[in-house]
Amino acid sequence: MKTLNDLFILEGMKECDVLAGHRGLNRNVQFVNISDTPDVIHFLDEHHLLLSTCYAFQNDPQKMCDLIQQMHDMNCSGLIIKVNRFLKQLPEEVKLLADDLAFPIIDLPTARTLGDLSRHILNYLNDHESEQLYYALHVQKEFSDMMLKEYTTNALVEHLGHFLVRPTLLLNHRGETIAKSHHFRPKEMLELQEKMIGMIQSNLSAARAGQTFTFKEDEHPPFTTFPIQTKRRYSSILVILDSLTLPYPSSQMAIEQAGNVISFTLIKEQAINENARLLKNNFFADLIEKRIHSEEEIISRANYYGLQENLHSVCMICTVDKDTKSYETLQLYEKKIGELHNYIYDQLEDEIAHSNISATLFTKETYFVMILQFPRYTDKEIALVENFAKTIQTNMDQTHTISFGISYPFHPLSNMSSAYHEAAEAISYGQNMHMKEFIYFYKAKEIKELLATIPKQDLKALYSSTLKDLAYPKTKEDQELLKTVEVYLNCQCEISEASRKLYVHRNTVKYRIKKVEELLNCTLHDPVNSLRIRVALVIGNILSDEQHEEETIV
Repeated sequence: MKTLNDLFILEGMKECDVLAGHRGLNRNVQFVNISDTPDVIHFLDEHHLLLSTCYAFQNDPQKMCDLIQQMHDMNCSGLIIKVNRFLKQLPEEVKLLADDLAFPIIDLPTARTLGDLSRHILNYLNDHESEQLYYALHVQKEFSDMMLKEYTTNALVEHLGHFLVRPTLLLNHRGETIAKSHHFRPKEMLELQEKMIGMIQSNLSAARAGQTFTFKEDEHPPFTTFPIQTKRRYSSILVILDSLTLPYPSSQMAIEQAGNVISFTLIKEQAINENARLLKNNFFADLIEKRIHSEEEIISRANYYGLQENLHSVCMICTVDKDTKSYETLQLYEKKIGELHNYIYDQLEDEIAHSNISATLFTKETYFVMILQFPRYTDKEIALVENFAKTIQTNMDQTHTISFGISYPFHPLSNMSSAYHEAAEAISYGQNMHMKEFIYFYKAKEIKELLATIPKQDLKALYSSTLKDLAYPKTKEDQELLKTVEVYLNCQCEISEASRKLYVHRNTVKYRIKKVEELLNCTLHDPVNSLRIRVALVIGNILSDEQHEEETIV
């Protein structure tokens, strides 16, 4: 934007005298207004320059002082008046106020008309804006041509640095270098680059929004960040050193046009990366669904994605908690769900990048799957995995919560399918328990837990068909028989051990076992019959517990 000082090269302005407010000649000028009305303040705005004869104030210096104060408060550019037309001379109090406010008051010679001067100034200002627009379009064309010719991001950044004659950096949303201009090759500039990146990473949110950063020591000029929008939730960051002193006509508009082209290039590169991600996820799906049968192929393709055969591996599944209201609302919008999943994927990538854990990220349906690898897997590594999951939960956008299911360690990599299903089962367990934001390590189910997953009517049918009349004992004798067979089987069919635990004579145990075998029409020494009865006894405990719970609720 032009200043009042710049206008003195124009015809008509060369003959003007500055009567007061010399210190304010660096005020910006954006528009010119001509008026002699006393209420002119209502038609002015920031960076407006007023041209007037001040006819309305010729006999009232105080009102003229009020006008100047109001114009100063609005950050107007200044006042050009024809003093000899009506005022004859500038009132002393007006001059003192203008000097105090650094508000320029300029005298236009009587021979010059206000309209002619206004035309000269407006033409000059409009020419300036046209030149800026032309320059911005020129920059856009240059960069668009480079994009169509598939120049790399690094080439685009180098070209922008050459255009602006300024050191230029392009950082990703984490503040890590994507590309930089040649200005950063010398050793001292590399050190400056590290300082700049450190300042950005310490205030990423401000840098992503666009911010000017100043060095404490003032040994280097400030640098400015500009957001570069991509498909990611957070923008990449264009950094230009000393951008505040860019020479005309290297305008903000030109930087924005170059930024748009860099944005399109990054989006194109992200699309290529997404295709590579799809291939990676296809490999993972083939591995989980056991469509790859060659051990050598598994190892070779796994190595390509950073997985090593000789390490201990753990499968960690991450999923969005679906019982939250925000997630239920999102389900109505497929695009929003896609954006959320992309955000979580990016966030998990960030967490992996900033951790000291070797991990490879995949996706399968609605699951985010991380394969973590360690030289050994002890309690220390288990704690490390749990803390890693907690850190991710803490750093995640609090609009949605996430949960983790973690498998047993596995080796070799061909066992990944089993580990995946273990982690998925851990997730399902937490969801079935209506838990949210949980971290659950897989545990193999006991027989009782497995049986509890079978429908109740099927359990009752198996229980009744196996134990027959003893399933629901009505007499004390039947109760004793059922208790005896349970203890007898728990004692590995040792009569002496069973009699000791039941506090009865061994012959009593022999009699009762014989009676049970007659009732069930089988021998307990047969392993198949023994297993079947053991399972039936466990089912009996499950049914008894459920009945007790129901009675307690009632």
